[in-house]
Amino acid sequence: MLPNIRLAAFLFATAMTLVPTAAHAQWRYPPYPSYRYGGAESNLRFDIKPKSVAKTASVYVDGYLAGQVDDFDGAFQRLHVASGQHEIVVFLEGYRSIRQRLYLSPNASRKIEGTLERLSPGEPPEPPPVPSERPEPPDGYGGPPERPPVGRRAPPPQLPPPPDRSTDRPASQGTSRFGTLSIQVQPAGADVVIDGERWAGPSSSDERLIVQVPEGHHRVEVRKVGYEGFLIDVDVRRGDTEPLNISLAKTR
Repeated sequence: MLPNIRLAAFLFATAMTLVPTAAHAQWRYPPYPSYRYGGAESNLRFDIKPKSVAKTASVYVDGYLAGQVDDFDGAFQRLHVASGQHEIVVFLEGYRSIRQRLYLSPNASRKIEGTLERLSPGEPPEPPPVPSERPEPPDGYGGPPERPPVGRRAPPPQLPPPPDRSTDRPASQGTSRFGTLSIQVQPAGADVVIDGERWAGPSSSDERLIVQVPEGHHRVEVRKVGYEGFLIDVDVRRGDTEPLNISLAKTR
């Protein structure tokens, strides 16, 4: 039974950080469940007098209810606040509020001190603090999870499709769409044109020009000043090497 009571108390405390209180319609501090973990924190301690009534006074951070003074006035008690500029208010009905505007550097520790003074007869009561605007959520905060309607099962999470890695892998020789032209020309130094694209021929008659081309029909033309041109159409199959041995004749 005891673990169930603790679990219920934890769930109730968590819910109180997400919904406004009925008394003051205030959001609890921090305004986002992960807000205080978005950066470096600072610490506040409270020393408010008179002790007899200060313990029940409420502490507000930028208009958000953080708790009671009694939660943050002990030797080992702290109010953890995101670093930056804040307005701290100690509020108790029937008393003048204690207000402090301060800037907290990261990992700083400050003490809030003051005395609660009772309102004079006929003096209008002060309203509880309200937030001027809700701060921006921290990076990576996607908001509270959506709750499914009562009586309906929550749909399974939609996972993104796996990335297409088919284009990341190099094609093997058996699945390549390319073949190879291996061209040897005599004399050396001729120009080789394959499908209208010029290639410098081998500088030696013993060398070959190796060109990878897509599978299919290709036109090869060889030209050299002082020699008759040579033109041939050749079909290349994928994965195969098509050798061409070309000997140019001198012009007459």
